[in-house]
Amino acid sequence: MAKQGAQTKAGRRKKKPKPIKYKEVSFKLTVGQKKALERYCRDHQLTPVRFMKALVNGHVARYRDKAPPPSYVTENQLKLFDQSAE
Repeated sequence: MAKQGAQTKAGRRKKKPKPIKYKEVSFKLTVGQKKALERYCRDHQLTPVRFMKALVNGHVARYRDKAPPPSYVTENQLKLFDQSAE
């Protein structure tokens, strides 16, 4: 019987990750802005898309949905360092 359990564990497959959804965004640049962007990207070995994604990620990181951290406090936990216990 132990063999069967071992076989089923080895036969498990990884869960397929959820596909990432993308949305398209477009905007206009002046000729001077476009040249400056291309020059910057060439000097720093970036693509314009990577450069813009890095800028956007830096600015919107604090506005992302964050799940609250799990609470590890249980009912049976001692209150050793609680101020009200004194």
